[in-house]
Amino acid sequence: MFDGRRLMLAAAVMALCVGCSSSSSGGDVICAPCRPPVMVTVSGLDRLTVEGVRMRVCVGEQPCADFRVTRRPETESFSCGSVACSLLETGALQVTLPQREARTVADLPVRVTASSRQGQREGAATMKYVPDKGPCKCDYSYANVALG
Repeated sequence: MFDGRRLMLAAAVMALCVGCSSSSSGGDVICAPCRPPVMVTVSGLDRLTVEGVRMRVCVGEQPCADFRVTRRPETESFSCGSVACSLLETGALQVTLPQREARTVADLPVRVTASSRQGQREGAATMKYVPDKGPCKCDYSYANVALG
């Protein structure tokens, strides 16, 4: 049985532990897997036209990620080749970039170009850095880009 003090201590640890799943009986923090450190969400693509789009995502002066979005009919999912991506319920495409250090891309400009037979659309944003001050250290950077 837990006494009141232990229960309050456990609740306090969990409140401080954003990104953590639980604590062990020894009081050590056990962290859940962190989200990818660098993500770009691209809106302005609709579900019907996203297939076959060539995407180019550039962050600052770093090498750009170039990929083609293809649909996998057997799983009703989308693939972006060697770049990890997923199509959100909103119709936005969430792209996980290969950078492993979230802080290195903080405040950098993000440029996205989407090309298809119907033309080309572009958008830009600034990468935002979110530090995790909790014990799990799940820092990440993200940008939300709306194609015009």
